[in-house]
Amino acid sequence: MRPISALLATGAVLVPSACSAATAGVRTGDLDAAASGNGKGVVTAAPAVPTTEAPITAWPLTGLPIADPAQARHSVVAVKIDNSPPARPQTGLTQADDCIEERVEGITRLMCLFHSEDADPVGPIRSARSSDVDLMGNLSRPVLMWSGGNAGVTAEIDWAVSQGFIIEAGHPRNDSLYHRDNRRQMPHNLYGSTAPVREQFTPGPQPAPHPLFAYRAPGEALPPSAADTPGFVVDFGRGVRAEYVWDQERKGWDRFQVDESHPRGRSAFMDSNGRQVAPDNVVILVVPYGQSDADSRSPKAVSVGEGDAIVLTDGKAVVGRWKRPVSFASWELVDPAGAPIRLTPGRTWVALPEAGGPAPVPLDPATAASLLGERR
Repeated sequence: MRPISALLATGAVLVPSACSAATAGVRTGDLDAAASGNGKGVVTAAPAVPTTEAPITAWPLTGLPIADPAQARHSVVAVKIDNSPPARPQTGLTQADDCIEERVEGITRLMCLFHSEDADPVGPIRSARSSDVDLMGNLSRPVLMWSGGNAGVTAEIDWAVSQGFIIEAGHPRNDSLYHRDNRRQMPHNLYGSTAPVREQFTPGPQPAPHPLFAYRAPGEALPPSAADTPGFVVDFGRGVRAEYVWDQERKGWDRFQVDESHPRGRSAFMDSNGRQVAPDNVVILVVPYGQSDADSRSPKAVSVGEGDAIVLTDGKAVVGRWKRPVSFASWELVDPAGAPIRLTPGRTWVALPEAGGPAPVPLDPATAASLLGERR
């Protein structure tokens, strides 16, 4: 495999630009594109929701083996989790199948997806954003745990509920399913549990979600373009940077994040269970951000269309492109030669940095080694 420095030398590592994701002529959101005028839906017909279910041979959101396909026939619980400095360490992150990190007002926020495993408790739980409805598009009516939002976002969520795309199970509408941890400062102290929410809102068998990404079969190789890398930096702008370092012992990507409460040396990104976040895969999707119809101050990630991508998996980096023609589709990942990029079965963190913003770049080996010395 070529070292990542060779990718840099050839210009293959991403340098995002304002046009790195196609927006002209692209449907920028089947689920919530109709929401306008402070989030009020103006739809004439709902898009068709896929009703067929492919045979289940693995957990859809991890690609890991499943003993009984019937185990997968329950709803995903999508939880909006705080990522501001006072929220750390969060709870339940290491039990999520996937976590999606999006830019909000000056910080980032997480949407963590629970399907193969539940979290009790999970949080701190915070508000939703306009980006979120499209991000849940192919999850077969997931249950959303959130702590509300402004009137516009609430209207967008309610519109998606009315069209049968998601199930809303948020706070304060469902106050009995949530609790405050008085050891933490409000609003960074709202928690719930995924299993009771699923049982209350989706009792009985449900359609399994569609995979977000494709996974490699046992023994299947990565594309020839895969290159060794010690790690990558994902810069969301305004000083928010996540660093992922390949940890050969864990076979995962240790996450570090410096903020005002977690300086270098204490930046390991932890779950309150004492485990550092170290997913099997990190998928970096460079996306354009527009302005939310619900709040002019709030950025909205456009997750439909196409753009640049970097996939970190099995100690390698693969640069390429992402494609997602409609919200109901999985993300398709291909390398520059058009070869599919399939992930290692396991848990995945998805980063959505902004097109035209700071480029995702490889970590130098010395920095990566130093961070590994701080792993927890």
